[in-house]
Amino acid sequence: MQVLGISGSPVKNSNTDRLVKTVLDATGLDYEFIKLSEYDIHPCRACLGCAKDNICKQHDDWHIVENKIKECEALVIGGYPTYGTLDSRTKMLTERMYSMHHQRMLNKGKIGAAVAVGVGRGIPSVDHAADQIAAFMQMEGINVVGKVSGTGNISCLSCGYGGTCGISGVPLLFGKGAVPSKDKYISIEGQKDIIEKAKEIGQKIKEMLVEK
Repeated sequence: MQVLGISGSPVKNSNTDRLVKTVLDATGLDYEFIKLSEYDIHPCRACLGCAKDNICKQHDDWHIVENKIKECEALVIGGYPTYGTLDSRTKMLTERMYSMHHQRMLNKGKIGAAVAVGVGRGIPSVDHAADQIAAFMQMEGINVVGKVSGTGNISCLSCGYGGTCGISGVPLLFGKGAVPSKDKYISIEGQKDIIEKAKEIGQKIKEMLVEK
């Protein structure tokens, strides 16, 4: 496995998932895709038990994900913004990867790409989420070759109360009196410029791995 794609989105086959996979597919290389929601991973305890040997001392599924990260040559991480910041699962991934940082910086020299999907329309938090992932990668010595952020869907469209809730985001995004309907769902595939950018990033990852 040359490239590992990781999605912080818990939604099955989400826009975030599919945008990460678009990058992966464009590499044309051997890759694996995983969702953090399918693993039992806890937040970092800041115990520094990993400082000596780069091995986290917590007993959860982190070691499964950690081994996949160690095996790959390139890493594509996808997350989404909640309340203007990076989602908890993707943030937890970055914290737990700190166990690989001490003394040796085990991921230094790898290739990385940052992906984010969230509610857009003038709200800067989507780009901010991608920036956070990219900044983390750079601090780990990972060579970030690209960032891509796309527009996703608000949960008000699918929670069951988006048409009656007094604080529903549906009227905010689609106009007064708007109610949830299938035509309001946004797919990442319909955002042609975003898909093209994701493919370009995938191609760049391939070129850099071939050069190595």
